[in-house]
Amino acid sequence: MIGVELPVFNELHGKIAFRDELGVIPRDVPLMIWEDPVDLVWSEAERAELAQDPETAWLLQTFPAGVHFRPEGEGDSPILLVLWTYHLDPKPVIWPPSFDPEYAEIVMRGLARMVPGLATYLGKMGKPYVDGGYYCKTRENRPLVTPLPVEGAYLFGAVSGFGIMASQAGADLLAAHITGSPLPDYAPAFLLSRYGDPDYVAAIDKVAATSGQL
Repeated sequence: MIGVELPVFNELHGKIAFRDELGVIPRDVPLMIWEDPVDLVWSEAERAELAQDPETAWLLQTFPAGVHFRPEGEGDSPILLVLWTYHLDPKPVIWPPSFDPEYAEIVMRGLARMVPGLATYLGKMGKPYVDGGYYCKTRENRPLVTPLPVEGAYLFGAVSGFGIMASQAGADLLAAHITGSPLPDYAPAFLLSRYGDPDYVAAIDKVAATSGQL
């Protein structure tokens, strides 16, 4: 709209909601996150069958960390929300978003590695609800809180998966830019102009795009 190119991309993130009718997960547990890489739960027979087909052999690979869940709803609600992004490559934005047909099963097989009791649902959990959206992020997964090279234009964006956590501090920093107030020492780290520094650009090539991300 204003002719400014931004160094951002979109990463598809999905979640499933399903009914834990057996009460495997207590309703009072907090958000739980698995920070180790995951091999999906398969029987030996399933592994042998998947390995024979090039279209399914990728399901035997080690998947990235990050599967997480929490109970959803009040009282006796049996709903669990489960989230996991295992495809980390940039995606063009399509709305509404589209997910792998096997997304729900993959998520549950990853979660069963974290909570073995949930393996009882594999192949018989009914039809979970699947939805999600996109994380807009920079290559090094650091937000942009910055004036733009158009007079009067400012940006607070590319907040990835930590928008709620970063929103207040980011808003304070943006307000300081707009009002001409003194800036904190860390302000340059969030400027768009940081990409004009060759040393910075070289350094972020060594940083994972999931840095700091849940």
